[in-house]
Amino acid sequence: MLTILSKRALCLNKNIKKINISFTCYSSNIIRSRFPDIVIPDVTLPEYIFSNFNKFPNKIAVECAETGRKYTFEELRRKSINLNKALRKVLKLKHDDIIAVILPNVPEYPICILGSLLANLKVTTVNPAGTVDEIKRQMIDTDTKAIFTVCSLENHIRQVIRTLPAPVPIITIKTKTTDTTPEGFINFSELLDVSFAIDDKYLAKTNDIAIIPYSSGTTGLQKGVLHSHSSLVSLICQLRSPYVVFTKPTTENFQETLPVVLPFFHIYGFTSLLITQLSIMSKIVTLSKFTPEIFVNVLEKHKPRLLCVVPPLFLFLTNSPLVTQKHLKSVEYVFSGAAPLGPKDEERLVIKSEEKLQVVQGYGLTEAPVVTVNSNNDHYTAGTVGKPLQNTEIKVVSVENALAEPLAKNEEGEIFVRGPQVMCGYYNNPKETESTFVNGWLRTGDLGYYDEYNNVYIKDRLKELIKVKGYQVAPAELEDLIRSYPNVTDAVVIGIPHEKYGEVPRAYITLKPKTNINLKSLEEFVSSNVSTYKQIQGGFSIVDSIPKTASGKYLRKDLKVQYLKNNM
Repeated sequence: MLTILSKRALCLNKNIKKINISFTCYSSNIIRSRFPDIVIPDVTLPEYIFSNFNKFPNKIAVECAETGRKYTFEELRRKSINLNKALRKVLKLKHDDIIAVILPNVPEYPICILGSLLANLKVTTVNPAGTVDEIKRQMIDTDTKAIFTVCSLENHIRQVIRTLPAPVPIITIKTKTTDTTPEGFINFSELLDVSFAIDDKYLAKTNDIAIIPYSSGTTGLQKGVLHSHSSLVSLICQLRSPYVVFTKPTTENFQETLPVVLPFFHIYGFTSLLITQLSIMSKIVTLSKFTPEIFVNVLEKHKPRLLCVVPPLFLFLTNSPLVTQKHLKSVEYVFSGAAPLGPKDEERLVIKSEEKLQVVQGYGLTEAPVVTVNSNNDHYTAGTVGKPLQNTEIKVVSVENALAEPLAKNEEGEIFVRGPQVMCGYYNNPKETESTFVNGWLRTGDLGYYDEYNNVYIKDRLKELIKVKGYQVAPAELEDLIRSYPNVTDAVVIGIPHEKYGEVPRAYITLKPKTNINLKSLEEFVSSNVSTYKQIQGGFSIVDSIPKTASGKYLRKDLKVQYLKNNM
């Protein structure tokens, strides 16, 4: 028997005053946290984040690594309130209008988010490096009523709005002293520094939609993911649980500092770093883009205890000569997400730090931002993404039959999840919503399994598995192995057509500067460590760089398209 309040029902039920998910489960093949469930407060996201700001109002909340521009917690709160009123008074935005945040990581990002949510608007977060067509599709899909951006993106944004069906006001942030507000755009600062005498007319409900990030889901088509105030607050509470949290509480004499280069528009950066760290009053140091020199300087200056990274940044920490043991001296934990790391990847960084740090992996997706994490109260097993968070259930289901009984431990299948942090559905896309939920469970599209200790292991995305002679080959397994070979810094594996076997793996690798490699020896190394059908029969290719998303996921499809274009 299983007792659970449906997450989608929560988004629609306006009478719920608190969310206390209760599980009673008798299936041994459904796993959950060994720690007690937590009660989720009935508050909106801004209310929850601001609730502790009065404790240390003058501590720095967010600071720019490049310019030193910074805001205290009190400044952040006050400017968010002012922005809320300006959006309604000056721009005439109304309840449930959608506003787009097209920004790199800048200190003003949380003000844009919290001010918009206080006005009871919905926010769609946008990749500022997206193409004109990509951004335009998101703007049209959400019927965006206003845009936040920076002055340096003026030309890019003008190309976007030129093709929109109706004019959209553009609010621009000055990030340099030489910046000027573009003609026809709105100066962000002028909206913050005036307190308009209007009531808080629109008060959001906890089940109202707050954030609409975009995700390819399991189909590869970009869709708006609906997250309510309650789903986001639920996640923060789960991550702040004493059984999970890796950060120390802020006091008069101590404050955690986290360098953040992971983009806030992506669900990982937005939830695990921006809103969660603000809620516990950590200091966030923003990097608008990754440059090795600035990142290393931030490590030297701020001496963080915790680093949150994605695999490409993890590999930079491991392989770059710019990062020495001295830079890792203060680091106690490196938390990696967005894509799986193998045990060998973890081991190399731990060795570089002289075994002074611990690698921690977690797992989630845009539709369910964090599902598992390695608890600080559990013995750590290399390669796992951890155990389910509190209030969260996970089962593994046969790829061939989603309605079948859950698989037992150590049996591979598709990961299904259920919990209060799961999305409400896809924006204006009931068909995709219906196909993504199976009897109240979110199907993740990820292949994995769990062991006898309920540790979860992610093998790869189902849609990226390589089918060799009927066998399923997970690229991530081969990538982890190849990266362990001397002088290899990164590797990505794709499936290419094969007349006899259907598909075979092909690998693309990058090398350490000024080094060489014997590809025949590498091929023999891989062959000696994997089954015959997993061997790199499609060959190796040495490349200067490997295409990745902003969150660090390999763009295998781009490599495959290029290969087919050149060889078919």
